[in-house]
Amino acid sequence: MSAACPEEPRAGETPDRTGPGAPVTVWDVDLTQAIDHRATCRDLLSDDERARASRFVRDVDRWRFEASHAALRLVLGLRCGSDPRALVFGATPSGKPHLVGEQAGSCRFSLSHSGSRALIGLSSSAEIGVDVEEMRPMPDLLRIAQAHFAPREIAALETLAPRDLTVAFFACWTRKEAVAKATGQGLSLRLDSFAVSVTPERAELLAIPEGTAAWSLHALPTAPDHLAAIAIMAADTGFLRRTLPPDWAAGLSTISQRGP
Repeated sequence: MSAACPEEPRAGETPDRTGPGAPVTVWDVDLTQAIDHRATCRDLLSDDERARASRFVRDVDRWRFEASHAALRLVLGLRCGSDPRALVFGATPSGKPHLVGEQAGSCRFSLSHSGSRALIGLSSSAEIGVDVEEMRPMPDLLRIAQAHFAPREIAALETLAPRDLTVAFFACWTRKEAVAKATGQGLSLRLDSFAVSVTPERAELLAIPEGTAAWSLHALPTAPDHLAAIAIMAADTGFLRRTLPPDWAAGLSTISQRGP
């Protein structure tokens, strides 16, 4: 597994660290080259994951699903000291995925992918959520915000010039999605039931979801034209950012060749 996912950062790479101890790890994954290794990505997946991938209408969505879930298995296998293919996933009634079987409870995780990027958050104890979005022109951003966001978020967005609105909207969106994933409620959590900052540079949770207490919220550096965030259900908690090498999917063939 080391060929595809080194234990230490690559030569010359300095991971971004925030907060004391940085107990949460976020892997930033470039999916671009994975298309050239689609078969080996698929080989790591379970029958259920392959079936889910097959339901996407667009082929580009299928291979990005396959690649991002192969990357999830790769980094979880490294974290847990397990064969990535042997990991078994379950889901809560609200749909939040978790490990079951031998690795049950060993690591909490969150996966998001959009465009050419995937993010994988890992935590030993705190519930976490990550979200990444490829920014794209959308003429109805304010209408979407007015339909779904909290009043203070809408008010902040309405003051912005058009050139600043897109970045602020996606900053707000990724933070809200990350919080919703961390709670485990996902789409069932009303997005207007809590509030986050819209300033791209600084992530803040301005009003917390009902029934929760301590939180840490961070904007994540990632690829150009993408915005990302991580929400952690613990106070004063930082993160360690790591990246897979761009050709990470090429190394998956060594795992496939080992056999079961």
